[in-house]
Amino acid sequence: MARAAVADWGRQPFRVDARVRALLAAARRSAAVVLVSNGTTALEADLAALGLDAAFDAVVNSARVGAAKPDPRIFLAAAERAGVPPRDCLFVDDTAGHVAAATALGMQGHHHRDAPGLSAVLGGHGLL
Repeated sequence: MARAAVADWGRQPFRVDARVRALLAAARRSAAVVLVSNGTTALEADLAALGLDAAFDAVVNSARVGAAKPDPRIFLAAAERAGVPPRDCLFVDDTAGHVAAATALGMQGHHHRDAPGLSAVLGGHGLL
């Protein structure tokens, strides 16, 4: 059953929000942008297929680091890849519990809902 669920999930169409992609590109001019994903070993290939393989300064994939959100180890790995302490990180996620876990480590957090909200938080942190 789990294999079938993973296979079905892998067939789901994904879309790239051009507004969010533009915001991330703008933020990269001021700070490292690190993707933190509870992904599979196919994540890197999936990013390449979507044209996103060069959209991030680093990718922290749970399948590669052995810890998944909300485990603190994955957030610490992201801060390390960004080259900054957790207190200097802004963690953005569409799952409130993941944001809460990151902020418990001292990161700034934003529960992502839409591009205008992301634009506001990035601007508020001086990243746009």
